[in-house]
Amino acid sequence: MIHCTTEDLLALKAGEGSSWARRHHGECTECQKELDVLHQRVARLKALPTLNPPRDRWPVIRDRVVAERRQQRTTHVRWAAVAIAASLGGIIGTRVYDHRKMEATRAVEVAALISHSQELEAKLRAIDPESRVLTGATAGAVSELEDRIASIDAQLGQPVLTSGSPTREQDLWRNRVELMQGLVNVHVTRAAYLGM
Repeated sequence: MIHCTTEDLLALKAGEGSSWARRHHGECTECQKELDVLHQRVARLKALPTLNPPRDRWPVIRDRVVAERRQQRTTHVRWAAVAIAASLGGIIGTRVYDHRKMEATRAVEVAALISHSQELEAKLRAIDPESRVLTGATAGAVSELEDRIASIDAQLGQPVLTSGSPTREQDLWRNRVELMQGLVNVHVTRAAYLGM
């Protein structure tokens, strides 16, 4: 046997059912019970209390939205601060690395200059300038070069230099090597000129 569908029962409840549905409903106890259950369900739904939000709810909603936005801004600011700190850390780390690299390069160059200066001193001892006779002009040039070398040696021996600028030490050694080279050149040129 075919029974009424839910749509048929709803149409009967509204007074608009088809003639077949009205006839079948009048004869079928099952469809009558189903229509009664539908009436009871509608009645229970109508009996539920109505829930209307209070009209003064806006300030609470506004405060919640403002608090959430403030929290988001604070979170963004914190992340921005972390990003800035990380960037600064990278920059400082790079500069420290560059500074250390420059210090290492300076130390290597100073060591090379010291070594070169020692080689020139050995070359000068091999020439044995003390046993040679010099002209007045050459003796004056040698004396001036030796005085300037002694002045640089005095500056290199000062303890203030070690705590001072590392480039100053490097410059002093470079000047000493240049003066030593000049002193060696004067003696070698003089010896070659005299045919010794």
